[in-house]
Amino acid sequence: MTKRRDPLSYKGTLITVANLIGWDRCAAICGVRSERTVRHWSDPDCETEIRMVDAERLDSAFLESGGDYAPFHRLHALRVDLEGRKFPDACLTKLAGQAAVDAGEAVAALIELSAVTSPCAVRNAREKTENAIGTFTSGLAALDRGKKGDQA
Repeated sequence: MTKRRDPLSYKGTLITVANLIGWDRCAAICGVRSERTVRHWSDPDCETEIRMVDAERLDSAFLESGGDYAPFHRLHALRVDLEGRKFPDACLTKLAGQAAVDAGEAVAALIELSAVTSPCAVRNAREKTENAIGTFTSGLAALDRGKKGDQA
């Protein structure tokens, strides 16, 4: 039976990396004797955690193996960003509506780039995509603050 890992967790991120490069390679990269040690780092029932230096090494291996981002780096940056966002009176309905608008605009701008690749169109797509990411990140932060339902 597969154990559930929390979203935005180091344990879950390790699973992502191991699925691409393999548990044995993860162990070798981290300099541990057995792959079981690395598997413990991904087990929600174990209290051991991956060290940051090992996460950095695994990010590099993930990228070298064809991954298109650094999973641990992305996770860490997002978690720091979420910690800094304060939404004491966040309304999830309003955030969801804004996320839908921003996501729609980002998708439309990206589709436009398939026909028009002018610097202006690229700048617009970047702006719309950044706005959508920001709004979704705000939604995540509101969830982490335990805000459920309409608050304002």
